[in-house]
Amino acid sequence: MSKNSKGSDEYIPNMRGRQFRTYFQFSLIAVCFVLVFAVFHACLNMRNQNRLNPGDVHIIQYDLPADDDTVVVFETNKGTFKAVLYEKQAPKFSKYFKGLVNDGYYDGTYVFSVEEGVYFMGGSKSTDGTNTKGTDKKKIEPEITPDLWPFKGALMSYGDKGGTFLNQKIMSGSRILFVDSVEFTEEFISELDSADGDPELVETFKRKGGVPNFSQQYTVFGQVYDGFEAYDEICSAQVINDDNLQPREDIIIEHVYLSTYGENRCDSFFVNEDTPSEESETADESTESE
Repeated sequence: MSKNSKGSDEYIPNMRGRQFRTYFQFSLIAVCFVLVFAVFHACLNMRNQNRLNPGDVHIIQYDLPADDDTVVVFETNKGTFKAVLYEKQAPKFSKYFKGLVNDGYYDGTYVFSVEEGVYFMGGSKSTDGTNTKGTDKKKIEPEITPDLWPFKGALMSYGDKGGTFLNQKIMSGSRILFVDSVEFTEEFISELDSADGDPELVETFKRKGGVPNFSQQYTVFGQVYDGFEAYDEICSAQVINDDNLQPREDIIIEHVYLSTYGENRCDSFFVNEDTPSEESETADESTESE
């Protein structure tokens, strides 16, 4: 074989190698563009889904319940607190939750995590929140509604993340996240005021407390209205350390059962602070007559 022939033979595979690398690079760039566009599109969709018009917000957690509305009673070794359930707004999870309660699932479970000023989490069969053979692992699609918000005392379902890669969701599970309240400093209040949110919603967070950052992420299915002495004691429980938020002493949910608001009334919680009471109105009228 001649010298020129040999050089030609070597040139062909080299040329093919360069072509392959060029095609590969262009293909990789195209894939990157597709992924970036897909992620951007998914984020845009999620943003649009979570964006609410002011007219969409209807706060019902401080409306006086009807006598036959369902109430769940939590008896713990720190005391008893009660919450009204919102079965119309979270029908799938409420049915699931009531089934667990009626089966005695939550009796003898633990509060396994406490972050002061944010939440405590309960309903675990183990003290540290890990799954056991008796853990109910069912996952339910989140039920997000503009009627219910993470005010102090809100009950939210907590499960693992689900959905697709481009549309992550916090699924509803058997564990319960009990909302505490962040500190509403002047700086935080200023951020809320400038966030262009629903004015009534912002003012309610200021008056009632809660964790605005949880909004429209979890299924809110109940609101604690009675027994805040016990509730606050759990919220402020000492934990092992900053990295391990498990309570130092066992906090046990001894018994959970269903009842009605008529049998567990506490109307004072639902009094609107902006609405004058009947007594004050009478006093005003008598003052005017004098």
